Amino acid sequence: MIDFPALALQCGPEVATEVIQRIVTVESSFNPYAIGVVGGRLARQPKTKEEAVVTAEYLASHGWNFSMGLAQINRFNLQKYGLDYHSVFDVCSNLRAAALIYDECYNRALSNSDFSSARLKAFSCYYSGNFSRGFIADGTGNTSYVDRIANVKIGDETSNSMAPIPIISDDRKRSNVGQTSHSGSRTSTSRGDSDNRRLRKFNAQHDESGGIKQLRGN
Repeated sequence: MIDFPALALQCGPEVATEVIQRIVTVESSFNPYAIGVVGGRLARQPKTKEEAVVTAEYLASHGWNFSMGLAQINRFNLQKYGLDYHSVFDVCSNLRAAALIYDECYNRALSNSDFSSARLKAFSCYYSGNFSRGFIADGTGNTSYVDRIANVKIGDETSNSMAPIPIISDDRKRSNVGQTSHSGSRTSTSRGDSDNRRLRKFNAQHDESGGIKQLRGN
């Protein structure tokens, strides 16, 4: 499993890892190939980097406005941060750009706000380019972008971003184990149930038909 806080610190040291984790949770639910289309949505999200690149190039050639990757970097910011339709889907490059964008927003907000207000305004700026739009409730549960950022529970998202592969037990082996130790059989079943619950939670977060949770543009 990826240690996301360590990765965020390595790739975007200008900004607290907690800030980047909040942004990535809301923007893409930790999907590095996520694409959010303004005024539309993809039939499903890309499964590979190659598919994400081809889709992004197609959208650009047809005039769509869209954002990409873990932190949903907008197509019009690519050149400014030294990215293209390939590198924007690289995890570290994407997080680096996200940190720079947030840091610029925060420093601008701090010039006429206290720390707490500047922090929230910076999230709004990251989302919309200004200090007000992110505070307005939209179609996602009638909450604002800043509300969704604030509601992220740090520490839960990375542990749920990937589930283990469930075990399909051999019936004969399982029967033998059950005869040897009833407690061992119950433990195996409990673990299997836990695995399945985690897998269902993971699949719900990455539903191909509905896109990415709270993804910009949906």
